[in-house]
Amino acid sequence: MDAEAAQTETVELKQDAPLRYVVQKGDTLWGIANKFLKDSWQWPEVWYVNPKVHNPHLIYPGDELYLYFVNGMPRVAKAGEGPVADTGPAMPPGGLSNMTPHAREEALSQAIFTIPLEKIRAFLRSPRLVGEDELDDAPYIVDFEENHLMAGSDNMAYVLKLEDREHALWQVVRKGEKYRDPDDNDVIGYEVLPVADSEVRAYGDPSTVYLRRAYQETLAGDYLLPMEQDPLATRFIPHAPANLVDGKIISVYNGMSQIGQYQVVAINRGTSQGMEPGTVLTVYQSGRESKDPHSFFSRNVTLPDINSGTIMVFKTSERLSYALVMTATREIHLLDKVEKPSSGR
Repeated sequence: MDAEAAQTETVELKQDAPLRYVVQKGDTLWGIANKFLKDSWQWPEVWYVNPKVHNPHLIYPGDELYLYFVNGMPRVAKAGEGPVADTGPAMPPGGLSNMTPHAREEALSQAIFTIPLEKIRAFLRSPRLVGEDELDDAPYIVDFEENHLMAGSDNMAYVLKLEDREHALWQVVRKGEKYRDPDDNDVIGYEVLPVADSEVRAYGDPSTVYLRRAYQETLAGDYLLPMEQDPLATRFIPHAPANLVDGKIISVYNGMSQIGQYQVVAINRGTSQGMEPGTVLTVYQSGRESKDPHSFFSRNVTLPDINSGTIMVFKTSERLSYALVMTATREIHLLDKVEKPSSGR
């Protein structure tokens, strides 16, 4: 048995998995995967990618998806893009003769997203993780036009240490939480919170910048960082990481005390540990301790970890990632474990 067959045999279809599904406006890839599979992270195991089709991973409203079998293993494909199938519960219209690649011209903006954007819209203003020393050399606001104590959109601000002339657009940020890795207590960096978008109007000592759009009141002492060039990834394939992961939830966006579905969390694992947009992890409540009632010395017994939900990474840095809670079967807490999902655990 080859590795692909061994891996695919572990895929569990839902009992009510549809034989045919038409993609609707507002669908997400995670939601569609959840219609077919007990574990949405196994989507790459069943999704057929036709190498002759441009952007084969993208799915659009109106696409017809079919569930059928190849060599006894489940596959989901768009109508007209699947491989030769054996007898299965359904085939695309016209049978095997219709299963040939076809060209499709669609605007990328029309493709469905992997996760519900409205759930992370506030986060799209993008808290950033910076190195411990990065802010030491960053430009910062010293004052505002007309001696204001603070400023909003459409105001001018004066900035010191703005020597970089390669960037015209800058993000105004405020120093936030210090992140430490709970495993070794190393400082991973600082989270900086977006305050405004700005544009340089004149270089000098100080320089003058125009606050194009303010998310909150800008204060003297706020820092400027070059605008991030890479847009937030919103279309990717949910998948388990290639290697084992042993991380922890170290923060929740907006400081919520209870963590539930569709909240954004930070974990102490990043690109150096194989994290990338689409990486799916299982959350486990750390096993609590209980006293052994028959132990003379009141011995403590550590209870098993409890599966409490699933998260999907959508933004990464070297040692930290941000993820969206996709499912929460019970309460999720800070310092809960995150691991590579397994259908056997």
